[in-house]
Amino acid sequence: MRMGVFLVCLLGAAVASGAAPEGPPRTVVLLLFDGMAPALLDAHPTPAFDRIQREGAFSHHFEPVFPSISLINQVTISTGCWPERHGIVSNEFFDNERGRYDHDLDADWQQGCEHLHRAAQRQGLRSAALWFVGAHSKQNGGQASHVSPDVPHERRPPDAERMAEVLRLLVLPDAERPHFIAAYLNGPDTAEHSQGIDSQAAADALIASDALLGELMAAIDAHPARDRIALVVTTDHGMREVRSVVNIQRILGKHEIAATPVSSGTTSFLYFDPPDPAEIERAAQALSGYEEFDVLRQGAFPAWVRLGTGPRVPPLIVSAKPPYFIESLERWPSWLQWLGDWGPEFIYARTSLKATHGYPPDTDGMHGIFYAWGSGVARGRDLGLVRAIDIHPSVARLVRMEPGQPVDGVPIEAMLAP
Repeated sequence: MRMGVFLVCLLGAAVASGAAPEGPPRTVVLLLFDGMAPALLDAHPTPAFDRIQREGAFSHHFEPVFPSISLINQVTISTGCWPERHGIVSNEFFDNERGRYDHDLDADWQQGCEHLHRAAQRQGLRSAALWFVGAHSKQNGGQASHVSPDVPHERRPPDAERMAEVLRLLVLPDAERPHFIAAYLNGPDTAEHSQGIDSQAAADALIASDALLGELMAAIDAHPARDRIALVVTTDHGMREVRSVVNIQRILGKHEIAATPVSSGTTSFLYFDPPDPAEIERAAQALSGYEEFDVLRQGAFPAWVRLGTGPRVPPLIVSAKPPYFIESLERWPSWLQWLGDWGPEFIYARTSLKATHGYPPDTDGMHGIFYAWGSGVARGRDLGLVRAIDIHPSVARLVRMEPGQPVDGVPIEAMLAP
């Protein structure tokens, strides 16, 4: 009797820790469509996504981390760690030793935590990372059994070719097929930014993404190992309409604030060299008078800012309020960059950018999607709120492997079949 109680307690502890359930590993495909806003799916026909809602588990309340932009959230999804632990704190930031980080996919920038594909490899499982964060290390090369070419973003193939590679790996024999396949797809992100969420271009991009998803689901349906394959589809952030850009360089110049701004999406990280407390305090006081943005101070961040206090995190963060956004001056059209020194503090910019993201996670429009379907997934279940850090341990549970070391998230129990 005592041994029975001991075994029950031991099993309960294993489940609570997110350890892998027993049984042969599954094949799990993780697709990340950039900028997949729930409002798009609500407004247009999406038969593949609709099928997952009926037959699997889903949420239109995927909660990103702050800032709600691409790289920080993609790394959070893949590692299951808060940014304060994995070290990618925005799309752009300064590092004292490495210099300026700018949308870099090199795994060597990370300061901790394991990507899903690395955790799988460590446990003797085959993995694939296709155009996915952490696929390559400049020091150690490819980080998975199968990796896509390490080429700049503008030279990557279109989504249809990326899906063809996913399908090629999926139909490999059992002895060769990866147990985990992660793929990044552009999805509707670019069309939403340039044309707007309600544009025909965004609708076309969504419909094309749904068609690719349908192709993958049909291939899984026809697969001899159908009962050992699961599919997870997510995004890195939502999207909302914007109107005007915060001319942060002009504002800093006006108040004679000696800070270097590094801006992306809707935030500007303000670095001071040297970090003089008196100058930082003066800057905070001067900037706090603007109603168009909030000033977040290291040491007094709101609970939803999980960036930590490391040297990559600046003393002050300017966080724009909708419908304002902030981008580094070098990303402005060259013929407009003179406005950084001489232009107005806020510039109407809908002619160049119609929608963006980066606001605090609870801001309307920042939530994304999360869908799961296939072996080991519950049927017809609305999951409610899904945190970015919980995707890694949930996928690990589906694969039947242990999560990475360390991990901050926990498995989404409601997603899992009994």
